[in-house]
Amino acid sequence: MRTSSAISSLLDRTRTSTGESLAELSENSPVLLVLLRHEGCSFCRNAMSDIARLRRQIEASGTRIVLGHMSTAEGFASFAARYGLADVPAVEDPHCTLYKGLGLKRGRLMQLIGHRVLAAWIKSTLAGHLPGKIKGDPLQLPGAFLLHHSKVVKSHTYRDASDRPDYIALATPLQAA
Repeated sequence: MRTSSAISSLLDRTRTSTGESLAELSENSPVLLVLLRHEGCSFCRNAMSDIARLRRQIEASGTRIVLGHMSTAEGFASFAARYGLADVPAVEDPHCTLYKGLGLKRGRLMQLIGHRVLAAWIKSTLAGHLPGKIKGDPLQLPGAFLLHHSKVVKSHTYRDASDRPDYIALATPLQAA
């Protein structure tokens, strides 16, 4: 991850679908920023389902959710609507500037199709999270970050494409934890 001032500058430059920067949003309340893989990824669909299911709990903690993606704003809005998340602010990042700036890497072979990933993929598809069209970099690993006052105060860097963070623990502000 970059220096604190570089991250602050990156968050200030990154605009959400509401027109506010991530820095502005994080000044008002903690922000759970979830940087997703491509929309066709079964694990991305798992993440969207998890976030939709946990949304009330996350927001009840005073934390706002922002979703980062590599698609177009219009395409992602349609995708998010399938999960009841169309009203959640999003960040369009087709060049993965935010992903890279927050230290996320592109996956190695075992992180994308290793035994653990394949087993999780079977479980995910059986649960109805079928793969779809790739929209973005299929090698990019996702990440989740709790932002507050233009700083990363907690993070979850995925060990592989199938990793599923504890969004509630991640979204809980440090002073309340």
